[in-house]
Amino acid sequence: MRIAGLLLVAALGLTACQEKAAAPQPASLADGDECFASRDWNCAAANYNGYLKAYPNDPMVNAKLGIARTRAGHHREAVPFYRRAEELGVVTYDMYAGYAISLEATGDLDGAIRANRKSLELVPSLVDVRGALAAQLVRKGQPREAVALLEEFDNGLKRQGDQPYFPAQIASIKEAAELN
Repeated sequence: MRIAGLLLVAALGLTACQEKAAAPQPASLADGDECFASRDWNCAAANYNGYLKAYPNDPMVNAKLGIARTRAGHHREAVPFYRRAEELGVVTYDMYAGYAISLEATGDLDGAIRANRKSLELVPSLVDVRGALAAQLVRKGQPREAVALLEEFDNGLKRQGDQPYFPAQIASIKEAAELN
């Protein structure tokens, strides 16, 4: 009897785990947003994916699903949602920054450079995007352009009386490319 009780408890526990792991039915945009806000990327993706089955042309949910997939490290899954969001007219710095990360991770360096440039057009002060773009330009054999991108930002900081942000990255690029 005791073993049967333990088996029943174990079976109920497995059922609860299976229910939690399954995509929510019906998917909820509100739940997806709540999961996104709490950085539960897989939960957000499950809800957004389900929501898009009913509303495939929702531009912002396509973008959010792309971002959630990127942040969960599922770059190949993210790219089609970014593409769709862009087709639907989404133009946000965070969408392009995430898109660039996933494009680079899937081997599309030119696409990543394009997406990072778009992100910087929207918010030029994004140091993480600027640094990533400079590194991508170096890999493309464009170290002078990478240095110019970083120096432009640092010169703006100096004009405001602030310390430059990229001196180490600039020095590293110049040294590796033998620029002076």
